[in-house]
Amino acid sequence: MLTLTISLDSLSFYIAMGDIIVLLSYVLYLFRKKRALEKSIRDITEFITEYFTNAGAEVKVTCFKLEGDRRFVVLIESQPLKRFRFSNVLENNLVSHILDITGNNVDKIYWRFPIQLNKHEMSVRQDSSLDDDNDAYFAGGIVPAKDSTEYDVSEASWEDYEKSKN
Repeated sequence: MLTLTISLDSLSFYIAMGDIIVLLSYVLYLFRKKRALEKSIRDITEFITEYFTNAGAEVKVTCFKLEGDRRFVVLIESQPLKRFRFSNVLENNLVSHILDITGNNVDKIYWRFPIQLNKHEMSVRQDSSLDDDNDAYFAGGIVPAKDSTEYDVSEASWEDYEKSKN
């Protein structure tokens, strides 16, 4: 017969309880930090979505945390609209608004303008000319550039160049 006797004095009991308390407090700290990160991401995403909804544009926003404290990267997906042509101007406004309202620092905003065409639409667009109900971005920029097969280069006087700069 084997008997196991464990003697537990008060000092070792206090050390064991202290270790358990430290471990539990660290786990609670990690959960709190994770909740704060999720709240920051949710706040940034909701703010940007509301910002563009009020401007009349439908966007899909994704936010990621970078290394460091309260530094984020935002991905914005939207239909290609002419008003987003100079999105770098919007970025500066968004970054400053996000910092003021949520207290989080957005390092970079990346834009994505997907064009979704199925095979039927592609064949219809090849057979027909450009419609007027499309966004002016396509009418004025991408589509004519793709349709043009040669360059249009001409000489200009120095005066014409100076006028175009001003």
